[in-house]
Amino acid sequence: MTVDLQLDGPIARLALDRPDKLNAMGPAFWDEFGEVVGRIDADPQARVAILSGNGRAFTAGLDLMEMMPRLPKPGGPPDGAKQLALHRLIERLQGVISSVERCRVPVIAAIHGWCVGGGVDLITACDIRLASADARFSVRETRLAMVADIGTLQRLPAIVGPGVARELIYTGRDFDAAYAER
Repeated sequence: MTVDLQLDGPIARLALDRPDKLNAMGPAFWDEFGEVVGRIDADPQARVAILSGNGRAFTAGLDLMEMMPRLPKPGGPPDGAKQLALHRLIERLQGVISSVERCRVPVIAAIHGWCVGGGVDLITACDIRLASADARFSVRETRLAMVADIGTLQRLPAIVGPGVARELIYTGRDFDAAYAER
């Protein structure tokens, strides 16, 4: 399991648990995470969920090396089947992230170390975000010529305002907890 769930009465502790890979979000994460959030949502005793990352980072974001085989191969002439497959994959990943937003209990993100790319998608779906002084963030997709379409584009403007969101999304620059707090 890449997600560790501890149910303790009213408190659900949910930890990304792949510390050797900085909790990078590979296929197993995407297969497990929504189901685990669903268990919290269905637990009548749960009143709050705390989401954290085990090890020295919250998450390094999408594990590109492990996810590449699941992505349609780029290049060649336009191919409707490839485009449809990519669209369906993106919708599935969005659904996993949105499970946090739909959860009936408040979800609090406890962020430390790096929170990159897909991690920013994930924390923007949370109700509350708390960061340690060593937390660092980046909408890194921009630097990789990718679109932050799993949740950041949809949610970040409502959290930080449209101007700051555009700056962070367009530049992909790293920022620390002090900047995030402002």
